[in-house]
Amino acid sequence: MFNLATQKLQYLGRGGFSRSARILHKMNWGPRLGLTYRIANDTVIRSGYGLIWIEQAGITTPFTNPQFPFIQTVTQRSLDNSTPAFVLSGGPSVAVKPLDADVGLGQGIFTVDRKLGSGYAQQWNLSIQRGIGTNVLIEVAYAGSKLTHLGIPDTNVNQLTADQLRLGASLLERVPNPFFGVIDRVSSLGDPTITRSQLLKPFPRFTTVSFFRNNVGNANYHAFQVKFEKRLSHGLAILTSYTRSKLIDEASSVFDAAILTGPVADFPVADSFNRKLERDVSTGDIPSVLATSVTYELPGRGPVLRGWQLAAILTLQSGMPLAVTQNTNFNAFAGFGTQRPNRLRDPNLPNGQRTTSRYFDTDAFVVAPQFTIGNTSRNPIRGPGFQDIDIALIKRCKLKERYTVEVRAEVFNLSNTPPRGSPNTVLGSPGFGSITFAGDPRVIQLAAKMHF
Repeated sequence: MFNLATQKLQYLGRGGFSRSARILHKMNWGPRLGLTYRIANDTVIRSGYGLIWIEQAGITTPFTNPQFPFIQTVTQRSLDNSTPAFVLSGGPSVAVKPLDADVGLGQGIFTVDRKLGSGYAQQWNLSIQRGIGTNVLIEVAYAGSKLTHLGIPDTNVNQLTADQLRLGASLLERVPNPFFGVIDRVSSLGDPTITRSQLLKPFPRFTTVSFFRNNVGNANYHAFQVKFEKRLSHGLAILTSYTRSKLIDEASSVFDAAILTGPVADFPVADSFNRKLERDVSTGDIPSVLATSVTYELPGRGPVLRGWQLAAILTLQSGMPLAVTQNTNFNAFAGFGTQRPNRLRDPNLPNGQRTTSRYFDTDAFVVAPQFTIGNTSRNPIRGPGFQDIDIALIKRCKLKERYTVEVRAEVFNLSNTPPRGSPNTVLGSPGFGSITFAGDPRVIQLAAKMHF
């Protein structure tokens, strides 16, 4: 791992350094509390709170104790753009260097914050349930949660600040390289000259310096929920629920899947030194969700008319937020992973103006010029909502005491309105703002099943 203070590589379990990249945390206390109070025979108040350490789910071992290799990349390139780097018959002459404290010079490397604690989620809720008669239940509830120490993308801390970026074109000037002869020519940082921007970076002898599995993110969720339930009686059962919620976080994606190839330079963060720019509605934020299921046992006598059941499910939900970027990141030279465009106005169009060729106001975005950070938030638009109704007609026939045959005719997406895909959100690319794909149309299937 890379030591930010000494700018040297340290190896776990060697040279007196700990075998663990993180200071392990023990005795993490996870309390649970539940309360139920009956106001009357038909009315109950319920409340609860819980703190759950994310490690308990078994998915965050890399956050607790990162195990990552240092990958040394060696290349052989032409030094004058005319003489071949090497002749194929002879092969390259470069070789892998011995692993020492300076073997990472001129490359991208990982560091880690050893003091970061474990990730955890706090969840709480309050609900009032009231029974009406013997078969109807109405519930009104509030639910909330706060997640702390969530993983964020592996951002590059070897980046210029926003103030340095304002120096403009002078950053691209090439100046004598003080590391010439120290960094091998296999790296672009080993040339006789180097850009002024590289010398202004916090770690000028390296390309990308990323925090590995840096779990410093947070998320907040608040929801109002209503549920109506009619238990099965007189052949009819109904369950309807509605949720109005908001989910805010600082990152809807975590680390890059290609992490073992080294740090990535195109991470989805506008400014590694300003996490406030990333705080926005989450990619998983769905403000409104309505779901209704109905089951009805059709009346009838005799072997033909008896045993029929009709079932239906209706789902309506809001669209999910989408990120907007621009086709070219003009600030990549300065270590910025993403450059978002400038937003002139609210890009979300009224429902009546949304089409597959222009789902949002594409003129609301303009390309952010070089040496600037666009003012667009992380998720400025919402994709299409989702509407679906599925029905099933079911017939059950009892053959013998131990055998029952079930025959089903099912229709998915009864209205034959395929859910629209997400629009193109890359400014400068062909089809910006258009939707070019959709989900499944109406599907009808017949099925038979035997119970025994």
